[in-house]
Amino acid sequence: MSQYLGKTVMKQYSNSATLLALLAAFDQWVDVSKFSDAFLLNVWDISTAQDFGLDIWGRILGQSRYIQIAQTPGDNFGWNINAHPGTQWKPWSQAPWYGGAAAGTTAFPLPNAYYRQLLLVKAAANIASSDCPSINALMRSMFGNRGRCYVGYDPANPMHIGYHFEFFPTPVEKSIIQSGLFPQPAGTTAEYIYETLTYSPFGFAGANRGADPAAVTGWSQHPFYQP
Repeated sequence: MSQYLGKTVMKQYSNSATLLALLAAFDQWVDVSKFSDAFLLNVWDISTAQDFGLDIWGRILGQSRYIQIAQTPGDNFGWNINAHPGTQWKPWSQAPWYGGAAAGTTAFPLPNAYYRQLLLVKAAANIASSDCPSINALMRSMFGNRGRCYVGYDPANPMHIGYHFEFFPTPVEKSIIQSGLFPQPAGTTAEYIYETLTYSPFGFAGANRGADPAAVTGWSQHPFYQP
């Protein structure tokens, strides 16, 4: 048995044959140095943590990997057009099963990269001030690569705070935005404003994945869509 492992045994158990045998076997089976390196890399350090490690951080920060995404009839896998007339069900590998009108939502697990980013913003939000500079910094950290986003005040609506996003969010992004992730000053009502109605890039409605689906344009009218 390793001399270092032996020093960890309390004096009253130093002659316990069973305990010492278990410790000796464990010392043979486990390379503690490799275990420590793997633990620090995959669990302890949030910047490199993966899967199980990120789930632990999520429990610490109070942020689940699974988020609830609103779904409407037709945005799901299926063929029964009589169940919801006027909808277009999706074929294989394009949309999840429909959970029923009563449910209205489906749970979506965030990939590691997106979940890590969400946890970092959540950690900062837990200690951030509910002022405009702090909220703006958090919004840019989470969605700055998608487009302009900022918090604003509307004089016409006292005690309202507006979270402005100048891009067309995906259902996942919209669920994150409206989950209460960003701090909200006490006594205010939150409003989420997606300013995309005037954005009409070149494209075809069937292939559009980011701009307003009703605003794509044809040849020689507008630039290509920039995600």
